[in-house]
Amino acid sequence: MKSNDLTVIAVAPNRWQVSALEDVLAAAQRVGGSAQARFGCLLLGHPEPERERLALEAGACTVWTLDPGEADAEDYEMWAAVALAALESSQLWSTPRRVVLLPPGAAGEELCARIAAGNGSVAAGRCEDIRVLDGQLQFDREGWGGRLSLSLITAANDLCACLRADKPSYPGRRMEARLMPLEHEPAPRPQRQIEYRETSEKLPPIESVKTLVCGGRGVNEAGFALLERLAEALDGSLAGSLPAVDAGMVPAYRQVGVSGKFVRPDVYFAVGVSGTPQHLAGISADTRIVALNSDPEAPIFRVADVGVVNDWETILPALLEALGPG
Repeated sequence: MKSNDLTVIAVAPNRWQVSALEDVLAAAQRVGGSAQARFGCLLLGHPEPERERLALEAGACTVWTLDPGEADAEDYEMWAAVALAALESSQLWSTPRRVVLLPPGAAGEELCARIAAGNGSVAAGRCEDIRVLDGQLQFDREGWGGRLSLSLITAANDLCACLRADKPSYPGRRMEARLMPLEHEPAPRPQRQIEYRETSEKLPPIESVKTLVCGGRGVNEAGFALLERLAEALDGSLAGSLPAVDAGMVPAYRQVGVSGKFVRPDVYFAVGVSGTPQHLAGISADTRIVALNSDPEAPIFRVADVGVVNDWETILPALLEALGPG
């Protein structure tokens, strides 16, 4: 693929932290460098000279700016609409193949999905690498909780992705680099009716917490009541393995594993969880696992950072007492 056959566009809302811009610039440098293609940067929001300077000095051939007016940093619907309006411009979208890069993280992934849905691109999501192979776009993703790497090739011309790379380098602004403001007429927002319903859930979703407490086959109903108290005390949430879900201890949407959800907490407190490969595939390789199990031969101890061989009936009440009320 020739360098003028591929456009790499880094997209960053100015209301997000500067680190998000640096992350996406580093990703654009990496993809553009591997494909010998130049890259541009689309900055959304009120013009900020410092961010424009960073993008130009990182090697962007063009920095487009588009100011849609005031908007909340988490108004993903608005950011996606503005990004799509800019990407539809022939100035940004004129080569046979395009890669649009968003900052890594949950916010970037949501914006990535919205942009891909809006322009028919392939939503690659969280990628480990993106490159050109035999004139086609190839991207690598984690599988099985980071234990496998999947290399996927798409014949599509357009790809939206989040790619985590090292910090960007700043070789300095090139003579042909330019700053180009774009104009955008905001479309009227659709009117939606919102219905509120009460829920009995007290704990947050298992995908959104830094501390996750999980019970397995070895924990009964009384034990799960203690695990829920522990999750609240640790400002975390409660999950279960497949046997615990099958036994009705926790609902299916709190299941971790191949047939459940993939989670990335900082700490995963596994109680009565044997540690089958199917369960461990639902836990990020970066997560620290603290295991409590009465079976010293349980496979969970092979991957745990901290292991305790004891009964939950003994440890959980003592731990809750040590944590204190509230």
